[in-house]
Amino acid sequence: MDVPTHTDGTVARTPRLALRHVRPDDAEAFLAWRSRPDVMKYLYLEPWTMPVARERVATWADASFSAAGDVLTLAVETPTTVIGEALLKWAAGEGQVEIGYAFRPDVAGKGYATEAARALLGIAFEDYGFHRAFARIDAENLASVRVAQRLGMRLEAKLVENDRRPADGVWATEVVYAVLATEHAARRRDWSRTGARVG
Repeated sequence: MDVPTHTDGTVARTPRLALRHVRPDDAEAFLAWRSRPDVMKYLYLEPWTMPVARERVATWADASFSAAGDVLTLAVETPTTVIGEALLKWAAGEGQVEIGYAFRPDVAGKGYATEAARALLGIAFEDYGFHRAFARIDAENLASVRVAQRLGMRLEAKLVENDRRPADGVWATEVVYAVLATEHAARRRDWSRTGARVG
């Protein structure tokens, strides 16, 4: 199943952002946050080097999204630059998808993550027809938790010290937030009525 895409690779637009398919030449932009230990700590990965960035981004640019286990990674950009990423991971359960997002630390506090993630839910539910979307978040990553809460996702699980972070060896607690397609549709109607930004 292919998501509707504009000729420039854009999958969705918000008032300030475009979410588009990753291109191989995005490697340097992605390195701006994926080389940072403070970001990668919560992604449970080692910081990237440029060779790793080139390899991973090239793989993502060529990846399909049609079956369980597939991942769709999108670049999030303003009119001038790429500032982050948003992804969908097709989960094993029928109609289930995991969402994720990461951004340059220097754009924090401007609402970009919420705006992009709201658009990402639109892609998941309206373009792909998923029934339920969820986010798995390190409980210490309060900024990401707040994004999930602003999206209207509910806390469904708290897994205490269920995984060890590679960056610091700490046994970290995971929280799981989720939302149904019907709930998201109702919130979109509310956002439209109140004049809030709709991604």
